[in-house]
Amino acid sequence: MYLLLPLLAAVAFAAGSLVFKRAFQEGAGIAHALIFNNVALGIVFLPLLALDPHPVPWRMAYLPAVTALTFVLGHLLNVVSLKYGEVSVATPLLGSKVVFVALIARLLFQWPVSGVQMVAATLTTAGVLAMGLADLHHGRRTMVTIGLSLGCAAAFAMTDTLIQLWAADFGIFNFLSLLFLSLAVLSLLTLPFFGRTSLHAPRSAWKWIGTATGLSAIQAIIITWTIGHWRDAAGVNVVYGTRGLWSIAFVWWAGRWFGNTERKSAGPRVIAGRLTGAVLILGAVALAMGGAR
Repeated sequence: MYLLLPLLAAVAFAAGSLVFKRAFQEGAGIAHALIFNNVALGIVFLPLLALDPHPVPWRMAYLPAVTALTFVLGHLLNVVSLKYGEVSVATPLLGSKVVFVALIARLLFQWPVSGVQMVAATLTTAGVLAMGLADLHHGRRTMVTIGLSLGCAAAFAMTDTLIQLWAADFGIFNFLSLLFLSLAVLSLLTLPFFGRTSLHAPRSAWKWIGTATGLSAIQAIIITWTIGHWRDAAGVNVVYGTRGLWSIAFVWWAGRWFGNTERKSAGPRVIAGRLTGAVLILGAVALAMGGAR
């Protein structure tokens, strides 16, 4: 039954991606999605320190900090892919994360990779190609979006692997609190690069920024806590991988309510190609979970 939690997170992530896209259209910038969002996450997660029955092992405080590095990289790549690409391309590709989980576990921690997982990697490649071929008329921009999304999936896969390895022994609530506190600090360190004026936005954008941040916090709490508690990164990511299908469904059925024009600009044929790619990636995710188990 705990796999119902990542299903809820998948819906929240897909909806949040659509809302972030609208925020960008209203004048929000990358700094809002990176700095404002991550500082808000740090504040939301901080009270969890009081809920953990174990004392904080401060001598190992570098573990959540290291995990935060991979998280902030993944989040940055995701934000950039959403700002300059399309939701129905960027979000489905994140389903490849569970395949990266298996590969990272094999390459870095010497866990075996089964034949099933190799088939999953092949299916992921096919899904990426299906989406790329469907969008050839968009040219270089789509290829850049695909590259950014795959990099994001790899970074988040490393994050999930480290949470599964370290959170339970550290204390799940302790680990998550310090992880997101570190994430907030790392994000604030990028402010000189963007400039303080980068946090200015039109009044019309703030309701979308706030809504997207709330959805981001909800799905982050659900996913990180579920992985840390049940220690099933592969299984959780199978269900979480449905966010790609949810994103296409939202673009198709509700996009106009958010000012999203992807359905009209892409057309049924391209959307069908993206859906085919998303289904292939979802199939790869399911196979990868079986191989991981």
